Formats: sequence, structure tokens, C-alpha cells
Amino acid sequence: MSESTRRDFLGAAAAAALPAAAQTSPSGLDFPLEDYHVHLNSLTIDQVAATSRERGVKYGVLEHAGTKENEYPVVLSNDKELLGWIEKLKDKGVYIGAQAEWIDWVPCFSKEVLAQLDYVLTDSWTVRDANGKRIKAFSAAYDPGNDPEAFMKWYVDWIVEILETTPLDIWSHPMWVTRKFSADLEKMWTEERMRRVVLCCKNTNTAVEIDSSVKLPTMPFLKMAKSEGVKFCFGASSQGARINPIDWSIATARELGLTRKDMFQPAPWGRKPIQIRKLRS
Repeated sequence: MSESTRRDFLGAAAAAALPAAAQTSPSGLDFPLEDYHVHLNSLTIDQVAATSRERGVKYGVLEHAGTKENEYPVVLSNDKELLGWIEKLKDKGVYIGAQAEWIDWVPCFSKEVLAQLDYVLTDSWTVRDANGKRIKAFSAAYDPGNDPEAFMKWYVDWIVEILETTPLDIWSHPMWVTRKFSADLEKMWTEERMRRVVLCCKNTNTAVEIDSSVKLPTMPFLKMAKSEGVKFCFGASSQGARINPIDWSIATARELGLTRKDMFQPAPWGRKPIQIRKLRS
């Protein structure tokens, strides 16, 4: 499957965003604007740098990483490929990241090379199908069944498994559910389910993305996460020929009263998740 499916899914939300210029005066925020979710695809790194200067936003640039079973145009799958990605972005004024896929990506790389990344981000959009094989939950081929409660029971288990068994910095597209159930998202994400995931983010020191592309997570989740000391970052999941604005992230941060101490920053060498995390097997 091409990246276009994911891009199309996000397109409607991105199109509804405010003009880019609105990002340049984030009154009420005491921290620099940063967006950790930009894929190059048809963009060049020079275009990212130009947009950064125009909008006053520092970007984190990602490539998919993991085994070749993950179906994307580019999937970094070994140390040589990851080092090439790092070299491509070095000294370009961006954070250098990877979007890890599934839960079997860690053995593809050495700890020494993974630790050279500024951060690793993942989402929970790739799930297990009825046969236990990976499938993208945003694809037409995915059938989540007809019982939203049954879906949520294993889906929250899956999110926790991802967070506890892989060394992550950021959980992206938080609270997203497959399109079939999206109208009932807030009902499906009960307080108990939210608390379980929030505490997992706290215990694994995983930041939560405030995602302008799908306008998630909800305010009750964000308030719960803030009360537990979970860190946050902004992201707009830019996939195409332009960088999406982060206006919704900014407005949400204002409403939530976030300050510099609440915001994610890449860990220094020696404190990267791959270097210090004890992962659940």
C-alpha cells in the first residue's frame, strides 16, 4: 500500500486548518513552536527549512523504519539505511526522527545507531488482523468487526503493548480509532481506558502528540495526562507537497494552559529510550 492512503485520510483535517500565518504569533505560549511530524515524501529538506523560517516553527523530520514487511515507499531497515537518513538531515536545522512501524523494529538496528536519532515516534494505526498479521487500520482492507466494545478491549491492549515493548519518545495520533467507529470515539474511550493509557505513557516516559491532523486527543485525555506529568508535543502529520499548519495544536495548548515544563524535548545522549528503557518482553 502506498503512502497516499494515509495522506488522503489526513487531507480533510489539514484542509480545514487556518492559514499558515496564524502560526507565527502564538500569544500565551512560553515555549518555542516545534512540530515533530513531517515526512519529506515529495518535499525537499530545503523546502522544510524555508517553511521553518517563514512560520517560526522548528520541524522534526521522519522516515518510516522497521522491517520490509511494512508497506511504504521507503522503510529504513538496517544501520546503513538509518545512518544514511541521519547524514541526509544533519546540520539542516531540523530534529532527526524515525517513525517506527509495528513492534518488531528494534532488532533491525544497533543501539548505538538508534541513539543517534533525536527521537522515535510511532502510532497505533498498524494492527493485528484476525490471523495475527499486520494490517493498516485505516485501509479499506481492514475489518474491525461490528462490536466497538470488543474492538476497544483488544485495541487498548495493543496500544499498551506498543508503549511497553518498544523504546519510544512520542505516541502519535493518540486516541484515534478506525473509521468505522470514529463517530463513537469519545464514548469508546472511557475514563478507565484513558487512564490506563495515560499511566502507561507516564511510566514509559512517552510524550503524547497533540495532533492537528486528526484533532486528537480529546481534552479529557489531555487534562488527565497533564495531571500525571506526561509530556506533550505538536504534530500535523505532513505527508504531501506542503507542511500542514499546527494551529489546532497551538489552540489546544493555550486552552490546556501548557507551559515550557509540559513540553517534550529530545533526550540527550545517554538518556535516550533505547539506552535506558527496560522493555517488557
